[in-house]
Amino acid sequence: MKIRVSGIILAGAILLSGSSAFAQTMVEKDTTVKIDFNDIKTHWSGGAIQYLMKKDAIPFSQDKLVLGKAVSRSEFAVMLRNGLDIKIEYFKEPDIKDYFDDIRQDAPYASAVIDLVTAGIFEGKGSFKPDASITREEMVHYIMQAYRYKMGDRYALINISPASFKDVDAITPEYGGDVARAQHYKLIAGTGNNMFQPKKAATRAETAVVIDKLIKLLAVQNRHVIISPDATVTNDSIEMKLNITNNSEKDIILNHSSGQKFDFALLDADRNVIYRWSADKMFTMALTSTRIEPGKTLEFSDTLSGDAYAAVKDKVVYLKAYLIGSSDSFSIDDNGYEIKVK
Repeated sequence: MKIRVSGIILAGAILLSGSSAFAQTMVEKDTTVKIDFNDIKTHWSGGAIQYLMKKDAIPFSQDKLVLGKAVSRSEFAVMLRNGLDIKIEYFKEPDIKDYFDDIRQDAPYASAVIDLVTAGIFEGKGSFKPDASITREEMVHYIMQAYRYKMGDRYALINISPASFKDVDAITPEYGGDVARAQHYKLIAGTGNNMFQPKKAATRAETAVVIDKLIKLLAVQNRHVIISPDATVTNDSIEMKLNITNNSEKDIILNHSSGQKFDFALLDADRNVIYRWSADKMFTMALTSTRIEPGKTLEFSDTLSGDAYAAVKDKVVYLKAYLIGSSDSFSIDDNGYEIKVK
């Protein structure tokens, strides 16, 4: 059940869309057809790609997405880092040359690579080979490294049987455990004849689906409270939303020190704020609380339209939503929750 709270001054879930199994991504057929970004719903990877697009995790600049094309190592880095929100704050951003000798500091994927090295997902040394493709076994290895990082202290070592693929002997020994664990968690599956094809290059579509599955797995294993922004854009307006889903078994309480319980900001391509919801509003100073029952979602929302929307419409690229308050039940990111809306 969803409780909807509109954006009146004192008013006070990640959608886990289905995606095809990795088995489908391995079917031996021509998947190199170019597909419109705006017309991918019918493709088996469409749900995953649409979700990752909202997280700015589809780093392909073409008008059409070549879903069967091998994903490059630099593209994979952006997809994994943005898809899983592995964004690290530094007092001073590290020099990429301290890690890899073939990446420029101003490369569009450099910050993603630096964050993944800092998180221990990539091993920073020598050459990164940003334009080279990534094999399926390498992709799974990094996926499981990211899983370990996101689980943190909750990561559990469990007894898992070796992978059951017919070509298991072709898997590089150091990746065998990761492939087995990924298969155990149903992040990957074999083809119709149960082949993994570990040395074959991973495609863009396959990578999107596996990352999407990992996001869902983490949501289930960390099932507690999910905070997710969303936006509905039309020619005349943008509806800004912030959803708080309580997946725990007890009530959660949000504590507020004023009448403001949420905020929204619209950002341009350089992430400069071009509109802030709270800028023209006044809020009473009062201690209040919001209760969300188990299994329910609270939605804060407001719609920007008319001249105010027209003034920023052509510049909006990102939405950042903020939850204003504190809770003993879960942590709140003071930096907000961001998605790409265009």
